[in-house]
Amino acid sequence: MELARINLNLLISLYYLLQSRSVTAAAAAQHISQPAMSRNLHQLREIFSDQLMVRVGNSMHLTPRGEQLWLQLPEALNHLESLLIPSQFEPAGYTGEFNIATTDFITHDLLPPLMADLQQDAPGISLHFHLWHPGMMESLRQGRLDLAACILDSIPDDIYGKQLGSGGYSCLLNCHHPLADQPLTLSDYIHSDHIGISAGGDKIRAVDEALQTLNQQRNMKLTVPFIHSAMAITSKANYILTLPTRIAEHLGPEYGLKIKPLPQQLTLPASQYYLIWHQRLQGDPAHRYLRERMLHSLSE
Repeated sequence: MELARINLNLLISLYYLLQSRSVTAAAAAQHISQPAMSRNLHQLREIFSDQLMVRVGNSMHLTPRGEQLWLQLPEALNHLESLLIPSQFEPAGYTGEFNIATTDFITHDLLPPLMADLQQDAPGISLHFHLWHPGMMESLRQGRLDLAACILDSIPDDIYGKQLGSGGYSCLLNCHHPLADQPLTLSDYIHSDHIGISAGGDKIRAVDEALQTLNQQRNMKLTVPFIHSAMAITSKANYILTLPTRIAEHLGPEYGLKIKPLPQQLTLPASQYYLIWHQRLQGDPAHRYLRERMLHSLSE
């Protein structure tokens, strides 16, 4: 490739030389010494096998080859610069699609205002949501998913992410539950009937692992895939639903449920909420725009 023969800095010198037709003025414009610019001109003449500019009387004139280069060089330099400097993203003119994994709580309760805003601000974006489960981490790596909002213990090294928040766990019961008006003891907790959410992230394992450290287990009588289904059932049946406190406080009052702390002996690590993506998408302008909008929306 002929470019291998050229130091790209020489093209900058060529631009200033052809523009000013003066070694002194070109050196000042590029902030280098006049002898250095003279050396650059000598190299450029060798590369192009042409004088490029010659003295006529008291001024320098471009040769026909120099004139031709001057017509082509500014646009060529602009193209090179566009390769090195990220372009400004214009959401209104963008067309593309993204696959996002998250929970039904997020899509139902947190994202609708953002979806309405994006429909106006970036009408060419198509978003396809999927119910998150831990096995989808490989889908991020393989490019089948572009973003995921989920609860994680930690983020793998090849995955980028930003923590949205953290919090503990709480219990939800309907007001007619026999334990509704008294503190929950560990014995009450493990001997009650429980309902769990089987999809959209791991909201069961943390509780069960904490119970195992106490050589205890709970009576999981019913699992359903969706948070709102679990809430609706708990409002009618005498189950205990254990969820991250953030979700419990957001949705519990909507279903008339009482929010109670876990039994004192049952300690769980805080649930960590993340928005995550694969490292290959870190610099993509459209992806950056979407994740920043989602980060803002979900952090609120």
